[in-house]
Amino acid sequence: MKVLIFDGECNFCSFFVRFTVDINENPELRITDFNTEWTKENYTPDNDIDSVIYIAEGRTYIHSDAVLHMLADANRLFKPVILLKLVPKFIRDTIYKLIAKYRKNIPVKNVCERPNQKFLDMYLK
Repeated sequence: MKVLIFDGECNFCSFFVRFTVDINENPELRITDFNTEWTKENYTPDNDIDSVIYIAEGRTYIHSDAVLHMLADANRLFKPVILLKLVPKFIRDTIYKLIAKYRKNIPVKNVCERPNQKFLDMYLK
């Protein structure tokens, strides 16, 4: 099982997760947020990371690595994004952390839409 853990109280994060659900073709990929029982029982944070965490094949990815690996795993059309790992991690993570810092202020549309069945099927409670 592969799990994307996200900040359920962030509109930008919710938008990103809805995008992930829409593109996902991987039956092993699940989603959950930091406040669920699944997260409390299965994930112990190493530090105060409150944005996106991706757990796959026994590895935990954070920051830009989490986004890149999750997108590559979600849909074969997104496999080429893994080439962005050629960009030095400190550069990718600096950009990621800048977006993460201001993510709650980024306006997105349709943040309150009702979850579809695919979302509900992928969501771990």
